[in-house]
Parts: sequence; C-alpha cells; structure tokens
Amino acid sequence: MVELSNDDIKCIAEFEAATGATVKDCVITPDAVVFIVKQGELGKAIGKKGSNITRVRQIFARQVLVFEDSDDMEQFIRNLFGNIPVKNINVHEKMDSKTAFVSVDEQDRGAAIGRDGNRIKTCRAVLLRRFNCDLRLVSN
Repeated sequence: MVELSNDDIKCIAEFEAATGATVKDCVITPDAVVFIVKQGELGKAIGKKGSNITRVRQIFARQVLVFEDSDDMEQFIRNLFGNIPVKNINVHEKMDSKTAFVSVDEQDRGAAIGRDGNRIKTCRAVLLRRFNCDLRLVSN
C-alpha cells in the first residue's frame, strides 16, 4: 500500500470536491499533479466538455493529468498512454526488479515521450509507484 503525504491528501480532497470522481492515488511531480481515478470514473473526472478538468487546473495552477486505474498492469500502462496506440508490452523480471518495455509506432514516439520528456517521466513515476515497475519505451 502506498503512503500518502499531507500534500497528497489535500490534493485528493480538492480534486474529489471539484469533480465528484473517486481518487485512488495522487502523484505530485515537478511538472504536474497526477491523479489515478477509480475504474470507470475518468469521464466524471474530466466532466462535460472538459469543465471539471479545466476547473481543477485553475485550482492547482499547473498541469493536471488524470488516468484511470486498473489492477491489470498491462491495462494500466495502456491507460497511461491514453490515445497513443501501444503496440506491445513486455514485462521482464530480474531478481527483485520489473521493467515494462512499451512498444509504440515510430510516428507516435514523440507524443509518447512528450515535451522535454515530461510525459514519459510522469508515466514512469506513476508506474513505479503503482506497480513497482520501471518503464522503457521502444519503437518498431
């Protein structure tokens, strides 16, 4: 079980009050605040025409990312990449460490990495916290 800091708890309370969606976890990175919402509540978190997420971004005055939770690591990784098509996911386990190798098309690589590598760094931090698994991007 992941321990939440006071800042995490405050962020979760603000987010849930603004959206009505149930938050399973919160990760605060230097670039963004990331919320993992309960399975099936992503639409509720975003709101009609993005109204909830817009309000939340104004409250936090920084980038806010929302991903849907899943107990299945492969599905969770697909949720992290959202509308970027993931071709393949291979998980390698050595001793006490896991690494997920995520394959995307070459034309989607830039979007998967994000500006200054922010998207992949954020995905890596969230996956490490949720499944104790590192993330590597590979392209075909």
